[in-house]
Amino acid sequence: MAFDMSTFGGSRWVKSHPNRVHTHGSTEPVLSVLDVRGFELHDLFLIGLNDSCGTLVLPSESRAENAAAALEPAFATRVYLFGNRDGEDLWATDYTRRALDGSEPSRFITDLTLKDGRQVIKDGRWVR
Repeated sequence: MAFDMSTFGGSRWVKSHPNRVHTHGSTEPVLSVLDVRGFELHDLFLIGLNDSCGTLVLPSESRAENAAAALEPAFATRVYLFGNRDGEDLWATDYTRRALDGSEPSRFITDLTLKDGRQVIKDGRWVR
């Protein structure tokens, strides 16, 4: 029996949707991509860190792999065993939006200049 994803819906910070879909944070872009690409929106917990990256927690490895396939190539993805809860394995798909050139700019550090004045990150990309 697969894990009941409705247990994630108990927090005041988590929004519950039909079909046991629960979301936290910025989620609209990735939900739209999943829906348009034909991924069935049910039994999942989406943690959106910002508009361009986050994690989908799913009750099975096959659903996690299918989510990753639906997000590629617009997003870089990684599927892994998230953990075990109530005796059931939970799987996750991390995603990060790719730029049009296929690169993955940093979504957290957009600009970084060292004390000596050298700029090493500009617009989320390493400067060489």
